[in-house]
Amino acid sequence: MILFLCSPNDVSARWFVAALRRHHGVAAQIITPQELVYAPDMQHRLDGPETFGSVTLTSHGRLDSGSIRGVVNRLEYLPDAHLARVNATDRAYIQQELLAIWSSWISALPCPVINRPTAISVTGPLFHPAIWQHHAAAAGLASAPMLYDVDLPDPVPPAPVHSVIVCKDQCHSTSVPPDLFRACRDLAYYAGFDMLEVMFGRGPTGTVFSHASPLPDLSRAKPGLVAQVAQIFQEGAP
Repeated sequence: MILFLCSPNDVSARWFVAALRRHHGVAAQIITPQELVYAPDMQHRLDGPETFGSVTLTSHGRLDSGSIRGVVNRLEYLPDAHLARVNATDRAYIQQELLAIWSSWISALPCPVINRPTAISVTGPLFHPAIWQHHAAAAGLASAPMLYDVDLPDPVPPAPVHSVIVCKDQCHSTSVPPDLFRACRDLAYYAGFDMLEVMFGRGPTGTVFSHASPLPDLSRAKPGLVAQVAQIFQEGAP
């Protein structure tokens, strides 16, 4: 089973899962953060190099680390509506515990996981737009001049008109010049993402970096990206 962890409103993930099933026979399933957090039972055992995880979902039954062949992590948050009546101090503590346990559970799975969580975010690394601009420039991507000042609103980046989806060592786009692909791969690697959508806008001297997202719009995915993801999980590549 391949799990796509994503919001129940993630339409592009549902499209991508359907494409994996239809064209590559991949047994892929959407799992929402609500299903994880409100699961009636979960186990997470760490014993040196040995790990074991399982979760019992009301919609899909019991899944364990031996039956999960791959994960695409598109989680943006962990729901906390059940904590509405908890005082603010305890609520903040419980939220951090939820983040810790589920980030560890996902990260410890022995199968390939595209975009593993970090200690501070279930989505993966979090960067301010200014840091993204810095990383993009370090990777060799041109960017428009932008001034960040703590006393001023953040500047608005160029409106995106082109994008490329990076997945591990491959880039997928029909509108971005291939000579930008290496810098896009470097940006994803430097930022710590297996999958990243890099957006470009128009600047004074041509195409410039706009922003990047670890939650690509998968409805724009071409057959090559669908095939690559299918191959990653079929081969069990790390």
